[in-house]
Amino acid sequence: MREFLILLWYDIKGYFIVRSILRSQKNTVDFNKYDLRIDWVNRVYTVINPSEEDKGDSDEVLKIKAQDKMLPIHRYMDKIGLSEFVSVSAEQVPGTNAYLVVYYPIFRVLTTWKLILMIGSIIGITWACIHFI
Repeated sequence: MREFLILLWYDIKGYFIVRSILRSQKNTVDFNKYDLRIDWVNRVYTVINPSEEDKGDSDEVLKIKAQDKMLPIHRYMDKIGLSEFVSVSAEQVPGTNAYLVVYYPIFRVLTTWKLILMIGSIIGITWACIHFI
């Protein structure tokens, strides 16, 4: 249990570090140069579109070229100190040749289901205390 609480603390602390860094970088020239955006859960995302001369290439070649275009963004994330707190996901947008690149905070123990169970437990215990005590 102690190990779980320590990892939970690191997850929460890491989330707020990512949030703080993103807030400070949101209006910088480099952030806007890569056309990065932040969603409501502090994930950074962008869409990488193929250039006009790349549109006839196969999917494998387009994926390699998209990874090449992601390299400066990875370097930027490392430069601002986010590389150890975020993970990256790149998936092709259905029906297009574009790739959606998402940098999301890394959580060790804080998952959606664990969060729902913790909140449900707190609500259940609170309800029991109110009605039976």
